Amino acid sequence: MCDENKKECTCGCGEHDCDCEHEGHVCDHEDCDCGCEDIVTLTMDNGKSYDFYSDGTIEYKGKYYCAFEPAEEVEGLDEGDVVIFELSGDDEETAELIPVEDEAILDAVFEEFCRIFEEEEMAEEAEEK
Repeated sequence: MCDENKKECTCGCGEHDCDCEHEGHVCDHEDCDCGCEDIVTLTMDNGKSYDFYSDGTIEYKGKYYCAFEPAEEVEGLDEGDVVIFELSGDDEETAELIPVEDEAILDAVFEEFCRIFEEEEMAEEAEEK
């Protein structure tokens, strides 16, 4: 929904794109296509909090894993780096993100994310044709 008085996305992401017909206005968050609804704030071991894009959650060998990309500059991470956590807990209230320390598991989960992303991308391309 477009609000004539708003000059950017109401979620505060700073996006200025609007797909509606009113020139110079930006849609409310529900209609925003900026991806900001996929931003989560994670607190690191050092106590600092950073915003990350949530790339999604997958199941791999009976466990769930979440992938995140930095939405801002994070010390020790480069642009395009992906951080993967194991998701532990039965629901949102008890869910916990656990760092994955086993390099073999990290590599396997990352490959699975890439495979799923590639499949989804190919499906979207097929739909567009």
